[in-house]
Amino acid sequence: MRKKRILFLIILLSFWGCLSLPEEKEQETAMSKAEPAVPNENTNIHFTGRYCSECHEGTPVKGGDIYLKYNGDYQLLCRCHHGMSPGYCHPLDISSEPNEKSNIPADFPLRGGKFTCDTCHDVYRQCQKRQFDRYTLRGAPYSRKTDFCYRCHDKKKYQELNAHHQIKADGTLDVKMCLYCHKNKPDEKTATYKEVTFIGDMRALCRRCHPIEGNHPADFDHMAAPPSAKALRRMADMETTYDIILPLAKDGRMTCITCHNPHEKNVIPEDKPSAKGADSKYRERLPGILCIECHRM
Repeated sequence: MRKKRILFLIILLSFWGCLSLPEEKEQETAMSKAEPAVPNENTNIHFTGRYCSECHEGTPVKGGDIYLKYNGDYQLLCRCHHGMSPGYCHPLDISSEPNEKSNIPADFPLRGGKFTCDTCHDVYRQCQKRQFDRYTLRGAPYSRKTDFCYRCHDKKKYQELNAHHQIKADGTLDVKMCLYCHKNKPDEKTATYKEVTFIGDMRALCRRCHPIEGNHPADFDHMAAPPSAKALRRMADMETTYDIILPLAKDGRMTCITCHNPHEKNVIPEDKPSAKGADSKYRERLPGILCIECHRM
């Protein structure tokens, strides 16, 4: 009888972990991970609640002194994040413009009238156990990251520009959209590709809005070198057969507009080869069969 009781106890203990709440198991897992008593350069000091002394000289007082080190210099306090990426979305150590102060929510603190990391990020929440990045923006969570930006910024002033929308509601050409890429507005009825001018390299112009990384398309960089003599003959044949253009850059290389027509339909008269493919899917100059025809697949 005693052996049966012991066996029952062993079975019960073995199943206890399965009966524990997920939060309890999560906490046990986190506690079981070895964290260095003294953090090193590879230690994430956030979300543990163990490394307060890395930023504070004493225990912060709610509504009072928070005893920050380095005289509250966030470039030193948040030194792991500074200078690591040019893609950080907001400048720091700048003063708010007088006419913008009213747009800053009351719970977005400024230090000495200037923006700091703590203005947008609730750093205290990063110090709590089992909190995650998506909750550290003040007022989070947000459906989209840009929703957070509009807590301070006027959304109407930051509407996404589509440079391919070149026809106004009244059917006339929106000239300012032409100048988004062209130095001067071309004559859409008579100008040839060789006559138009651009404000910069076409590949760079397109990648302002289309940040395509790696080899494109089909894992091959079509723009790395000029097309071979055989490829040029094939492209010329396609231009004649399908009454299209496949324009090359001045250095003889392919560029984005070799394959894609950036213009909206009706910008260029439909009977011109340069009008083909306008508003097509993916804006291909030869919709649906461009790759097949070019590579004779």
